[in-house]
Amino acid sequence: MFRTIGFFYLCLFTFVTFSVAHAGAWEIYSYNDFEPSEGDRFLVDINNALGYLINYENKSYTVFPIMTGAGRTPTPEKEWVILEENIQPNRIIFAESGEFFRMYANGETRTGYGVHGYAYFAEEMVKGTKFLSLGCVLVADNVLDLIEESFIANGNTLQMRTTAEVNVSSYLRFGM
Repeated sequence: MFRTIGFFYLCLFTFVTFSVAHAGAWEIYSYNDFEPSEGDRFLVDINNALGYLINYENKSYTVFPIMTGAGRTPTPEKEWVILEENIQPNRIIFAESGEFFRMYANGETRTGYGVHGYAYFAEEMVKGTKFLSLGCVLVADNVLDLIEESFIANGNTLQMRTTAEVNVSSYLRFGM
């Protein structure tokens, strides 16, 4: 199963590399090679179930699969700031680590939304699931580690945007 996920990441990496090649001097890294640093921003493409960590200062980014809200509980399109990390007790909904990065609407209003792992993330990816949560952004455990590193590198804060319409080239050229 994890080989399938690895192959998915490779295909995703190749697709995104070619689709943004015309954006100019940007470096795309696999999630294993991306170095979180001050200035990172987290972009969520709801419709395509993709997440991007983008750093405009050093012109680098990485891309990875995500899952978002389903049915009557879609993930809102909004500007967010992650301002806190909590540990939740449920190891299925919040994966083995229990880490939950709370999303604040417009950087001010505390919400029930967050970024976290899910115990069956890999299995759901193999099935092609894009929408599963109650509005939160679900990521693989290793990606959650990367988000945590970016959160720490940015002084325990991380700028974030969730949107249904992502043109990666425009985001790289003009910013979030």
